[in-house]
Amino acid sequence: MGFRPTALRLANELNITGEVKNSGGNVQIIAQGENKALVEFIRRLIDIFKIESLKEEISHGCYKEFKIVHSKNDCTVPFITPDLATCEHCERELKDENNRRYAHPFISCINCGARYSIIKALPYDRENTTMSQFPLCEKCQEEYTASDNIRCHAQTIACNSCGPKTNIPISQAVEILKSGEILAIKDIGGYHLACKCESEIAKRLREIKGRETKPFAVMFGSVDEIKQYCEVSKKEEALLTSTARPIVLLKKKKDLPKGICDGSDFIGAFLPCNPIQILILEKASPLIMTSANISGEPIITDDEVIKKFGVKVLSHDREILTPLDDSIVKIVQGRVQTIRRARGYVPLAIKVGIEAKSDILALGGDLKSSFAIMHSCYIYPSQYYGDLENEDCLQKYKSNIERFKALHSFSPKTVICDAHPMYCSSQIFPADRKIQHHLAHAYSVIAEHNLQGDTLSFVFDGTGYGDDGAIWGSEVFLNTKRVEHLEYTKMIASDEISKNADLCLACYDKSNPLINKAIENNINTVNSSSMGRLFDAVSALLDIKHFNTYEGECAIALESCARKAKKPFYIKHSFSPTEIINEIKKANAPKQEIALGFHYMLAELILKTAEKYGVEQIVLSGGCFNNEILTSRTIELLESKNFKVYLNSIVPCSDQGICVGQAYLQALEQSKE
Repeated sequence: MGFRPTALRLANELNITGEVKNSGGNVQIIAQGENKALVEFIRRLIDIFKIESLKEEISHGCYKEFKIVHSKNDCTVPFITPDLATCEHCERELKDENNRRYAHPFISCINCGARYSIIKALPYDRENTTMSQFPLCEKCQEEYTASDNIRCHAQTIACNSCGPKTNIPISQAVEILKSGEILAIKDIGGYHLACKCESEIAKRLREIKGRETKPFAVMFGSVDEIKQYCEVSKKEEALLTSTARPIVLLKKKKDLPKGICDGSDFIGAFLPCNPIQILILEKASPLIMTSANISGEPIITDDEVIKKFGVKVLSHDREILTPLDDSIVKIVQGRVQTIRRARGYVPLAIKVGIEAKSDILALGGDLKSSFAIMHSCYIYPSQYYGDLENEDCLQKYKSNIERFKALHSFSPKTVICDAHPMYCSSQIFPADRKIQHHLAHAYSVIAEHNLQGDTLSFVFDGTGYGDDGAIWGSEVFLNTKRVEHLEYTKMIASDEISKNADLCLACYDKSNPLINKAIENNINTVNSSSMGRLFDAVSALLDIKHFNTYEGECAIALESCARKAKKPFYIKHSFSPTEIINEIKKANAPKQEIALGFHYMLAELILKTAEKYGVEQIVLSGGCFNNEILTSRTIELLESKNFKVYLNSIVPCSDQGICVGQAYLQALEQSKE
């Protein structure tokens, strides 16, 4: 990022001749000069380096100057920079009335701006981006070629004269928002729907999106403003202000108006990541800022499609090639957890400890879908796409696999999918191998931490197809062998079971005669070891929440209730859901204490199981470990007994992460051949 211009400036300063060029996603430099100058040149460019050999074929005096030459796409390991938030330098210019880029909605430099979302092909040069349709004016051309300018060879360079244009002035967009209307805003990776943080407007927004109760993310103009509403640690502030500008889940200390983030102890807060947002938030902050889509559908990038919402639109004429949602992260026990990996992080590669003999395409799963391609010792996970049962999501997923392959020049020889026989992702490409869902979860952690030796993995989630045809979800693996799980419960085989917590509870406690009859006669039933369903059942049993209007709502409500307890009610740990439910029924304590006791019981169950198998390296994965109380308590107990605990960090612990585990497991298999 800005490497070639930096090399040019240093070379001119140190009287070095030669050339620098992009080579796919890498940089190639030929430099000649005095030995002392060359060592200084290398030292200031590269933190760690090793001199392997002299290039005798380069004769002295063949370069009269140092220059940036036309790029080539001939590298073997390509790397593409993700979209980057507006840097401090550009933000100062953006707000400087005396600067020629004052209020320019697309200001950027070598250190910031759109990248992945606008790249057509490697190498990363202007003609290979959607900025190619905007010829540089004379002043921008001068800056582009001046070695001492921050926009020297900045491929997104533009100004008010020659850059992209918005359809309405930013000032008009601000007035629309201030007047209480909902505004669709075209950003880096797609459209957002934005509005003031007021209950009635939020209600209208929910009706437009078909979003019943799930909390909205809120964009603030500054960290100081966020601190008025949320607790913000140094690590959380670093995430908020990072170049990725993710949504950060922060503990509330002051609530927003009703209807914005009810039912949650957290606010999904984030800062502006591009000039349009900076200019708007400077005048109208805070704002609800949510992806422009009907719930369950992909984020909208098309200027025509956005009109179906019937709201006013702030658009622009720079094409978006790749749809990107906002990334979501949080801090748990001082560790970063990625909830959704998208803008700002994709398509960064993950370096792992083994090398694929040939390119691998891992298709992931259907819920929170994401694919990955493994090339050499790098895994490249895609962004989040949503539920592939939605036709629009499926088409975006399929088209972006092809784009990803073409952009990186990948040629997958092996295709891996989830073991579920009915998954859409398993149908679209002929798969060479199917990998069990929860094992892929476990190995997504092992891959990103490069773990060697034995591991004991705990994978807790809602649903995954098991090797025996049952629905798994509370699995313990010693390396690749399943060794423990919640005892099977016969459940109704219906999508309703993941939504209706009362129905779920009835399968455990046999309290519904009709459900009992269906179970006794094996009418549309399936064996389940799901931990997610146990969370739902406990939520219903304690009369906290009875229905999931979005994934995990009952579990989130149960965690929120537990957070209000001053102490936990002791519940004996067990792999038997029946015993756990009966213990809770007999409990004579406030439901807050019982809820906390349930979380503590699961953490103790993990500890006792870890002690039983005596494996030092403990892996935690699956959507249940998005639960802060469960995860924190588990880490505390395990580390107090000197276990080493690993959980997903740069890879989501939800189903978005399983593509990474799939790719890694296949590379392991290749290494045995």
